[in-house]
Amino acid sequence: MNQNDFKDIGEEMKRIVQKAIDSEDFSYLNKTIKSGLEKATDAVESGMRTAEKTVSDTMNSYQIKKQKKDELTLYRGMNGLKAGTMVYMAFGYFLGGGIGIAVFVLLILMAAIGQVPFGLLFPTVLLAPFFIAFLGLGIKGSLNLSMIRRFERYKQCLDGKTYGSLSEIASITGKSLDYIQNDIYKMIQKGWFLQGHLDDEKTCLITSHDTYRDYLELKKQNEQKKMAEEARREKGISREAESLIEEGRSFVDVIRECSKSISDAGISEKIARIEEVVDDIFDYIETYPVRTEKIQKLMEYYLPTTIKLLKAYEELDKQAVQGENIMSAKKEIEESLDILCKAYKKKLDDLFQEQAWDVSSDISVLKSMLAQDGLTESDF
Repeated sequence: MNQNDFKDIGEEMKRIVQKAIDSEDFSYLNKTIKSGLEKATDAVESGMRTAEKTVSDTMNSYQIKKQKKDELTLYRGMNGLKAGTMVYMAFGYFLGGGIGIAVFVLLILMAAIGQVPFGLLFPTVLLAPFFIAFLGLGIKGSLNLSMIRRFERYKQCLDGKTYGSLSEIASITGKSLDYIQNDIYKMIQKGWFLQGHLDDEKTCLITSHDTYRDYLELKKQNEQKKMAEEARREKGISREAESLIEEGRSFVDVIRECSKSISDAGISEKIARIEEVVDDIFDYIETYPVRTEKIQKLMEYYLPTTIKLLKAYEELDKQAVQGENIMSAKKEIEESLDILCKAYKKKLDDLFQEQAWDVSSDISVLKSMLAQDGLTESDF
C-alpha cells in the first residue's frame, strides 16, 4: 500500500467512529477498529517487504557493477584472446592435418615403389616444415586455451578478493603448489593479472596494487616488531617494561608538541626542562628495566596530570581575549610547572640513589680486598 491507502484507512475509521457517536451504537465499533488496524498493519508489513526487496535489489546491482569494475581494472579481458586462440587452433590443426596427410601419402608411395624419386622426395621435404609449423601452431593454441581456462579458474578461487593463498588454490584445482606458483607467475608476466603480485615467499597471489602496498606496510611493521623484540631480548627488557617505556616516550612526545604550540617563551622553556628530565627518567628505566615499579605513580598520575595542565594552558593561551580568570588560571599552571619540574628531578635523583648505593658497596668491597692483599697504603 502507498500513502493514499493509509489515508483511505484513516478516513474510513474516522467515519465509523463518528457514526457510532451519532447513533450511540458502539456494539461493532471495537471489531471495526480492530479490522482497520489489521489492515494498517498489513500495509506496513507490505511496505517493509517492498522496501527490503528494493534495498536488496539495489545492493545486488551495486555488487554486480563493482565486480565488473574490478574485472576491468584487475584482470585482462580474455574474450578476444580466447577467440584468437581458437582460430589459431583451428587454422593450425586443419592445415597441419591436411599437409600431414599429404606427406604421409608421399611416404607411403615411396615405400611402395621401393625408391625415393626426386618427384616424390622434393614435395615431401618441402611440405614437412609446413606440417611441423602448422601442427605447432595448433598445439600452442591448445596450450594457450588451457592456460586461459586455468586463469579463469584462479579468478573463481579468489571469490572476489584481491588476495588468495596459493596452497588453497592448489587444493581447489588439484595441482601441485610448485605448478601453481610457476603458472601464476607466467600469467603475471603476460599481464593477465593487470595489478598482479606474488608475496616475497611466493605463498600468496595479490591482484591489487593497494592490497600489495598494505602487504608491504604490514611486512615492514612485522620486521620492525621483530627487530624491537630482538633488541628487547638483548637488553633483557620484559614486555611489560618495554610497553611502559613506549608509553612514557609517548608522554614525552606530547610534552614536546605542547612546548612548540605555546607562544610564551618562558613557559616553553619550563616545559622543555620537564621534557628533558622525563626523557632522562625513561633513559634510565631503559638501562635498568628491573626498576620500572619505581615509576608506577609517575605513569599513573603525574605524567597524565602534566599533560592535562599543558593542554589546558594551550587552550587558554589561544583565547583572543585574555581576561582576569584566564590570566589567573595560566599563572597557577605556570607555578605548577615549576613544582612538577622539581618533582621530576627528585624522582630522577631517587632512581640514581640505588645505583649510588651499589657503587658505594662495590668500592667498599674493593677496598677490603685490596687491603687483605696488602695492595693499599696503611691509610687507604
